[in-house]
Amino acid sequence: MMMTTEQKLLCAIAHLGWVVALPILAPLVILILTNDTFVKNQAKEALIFQIGVGILTVVFGILSILLIGIPLLLILLVGALIFPIIAVVKSCDGVDYSYPVTGSVARKF
Repeated sequence: MMMTTEQKLLCAIAHLGWVVALPILAPLVILILTNDTFVKNQAKEALIFQIGVGILTVVFGILSILLIGIPLLLILLVGALIFPIIAVVKSCDGVDYSYPVTGSVARKF
C-alpha cells in the first residue's frame, strides 16, 4: 500500500506521541480528527497500548513496595520503548501493525 507523507507522519505521532505529550493525548487527538481508516486503526492500536502501559505502571509501581514490581517496571520500560518504534517502522511501510501484547483488542472498537 502506498502511503502519503501525511499518513506516515500521523501514524508516527500516534505511536511516538508519548515522547512530547501525554501518552494518551496524541493518539486520541489523531483518532478524533482523522478520517483515514488506516491512520485511525493505528491510532486505536497506540491508544490501547498506552492505556495498558499506564495501568501496568500503576500496578507495578504498587508492587514495587514488595520489590517484585521493580524488575517488572524495568521490563515494562523496555517494552514501552521498543514496541512503539517497531510500530512506527511497520506502519510507515504500510503494514497494519498490531502490538503483540494487546493483540487485536483495538480492532473491536
